[in-house]
Amino acid sequence: MQAKLQNKPILETYFRIVMKMNRIIFGIIAAIFILAGLIYWTFKNNSYISFDEDNKTYTIEEKWELPSILNEISGLSYLGNNEMACIQDEDGVIFIFNLETSKITSRIEFGESGDYEGLVVAQDTAYVLRSDGKIYEIKNFRGKAPKIDTYQISGLDINEAESLEIDVKNNRLLFAVKEYNNRKDTKGIYSFDLSTKSLEKGRHFTLDGNDEIYRNLVGGRSSRIIRPSAIRFHPKTGELYVLEGNQPKLIILDEEGNEVKIHILNTETFPQPEALDFDEENRLYISNESRRQPANILRVKLENN
Repeated sequence: MQAKLQNKPILETYFRIVMKMNRIIFGIIAAIFILAGLIYWTFKNNSYISFDEDNKTYTIEEKWELPSILNEISGLSYLGNNEMACIQDEDGVIFIFNLETSKITSRIEFGESGDYEGLVVAQDTAYVLRSDGKIYEIKNFRGKAPKIDTYQISGLDINEAESLEIDVKNNRLLFAVKEYNNRKDTKGIYSFDLSTKSLEKGRHFTLDGNDEIYRNLVGGRSSRIIRPSAIRFHPKTGELYVLEGNQPKLIILDEEGNEVKIHILNTETFPQPEALDFDEENRLYISNESRRQPANILRVKLENN
């Protein structure tokens, strides 16, 4: 009996310790749930755009897997005769890829290693944009002795420029900056005069994430952040197609620069869309860098456009 009385304080102390530990564990679990809730409510308006398979606005007509040297494909330009000029963001080389044979048929060196992001070809001249705003003009680019000149875009705080297009009628290049003022809702498309080799004043077009067409997207504020990876004029309509690679979508601007249509792209099919162009039949091609799958070029047919 005496032994039981002596053990009673020990048992009481043990149970108090156990209860205290249980309260601590319960408190930790509750704190975790509260923190998770705060994180959810903080970031729910920054979620990614929701892709709706049932309301998909495009079909994939054909797919070409690219060789590993083009895993980081960053620009393309259709040349005709089933040939596509391609660049990747590491080497100063233009690769000629044959869509019929799915092979690289030639390589044209134009510069040292660098972050090359935009490509457009007009007749026998190729233009390549480096991410820091340096433009390479390669005349007679498929000849034995190409003439290479370079120009530096100045007057903009360029962090990363990724898109390049040519406006032949007005003898100028258009480009969009991907990262400049990235936290703001607007992005500018600018023009570079090929006669004066200088940046034209002001924005050519403005992409404004506050426009109603963006607010209607499912995905909160993050759907209003625009990071252009490529731009291209539609050869028939004159509309400007803007490819967005961060939250994959295709934004279509009319000739006045108004956003008139947005096609949401499935990240499973377009994990990292970086470039686009049209062929002589006005068919659309979009390339993807290697992400969970080999780099590729897709021929895409848009619906309800």
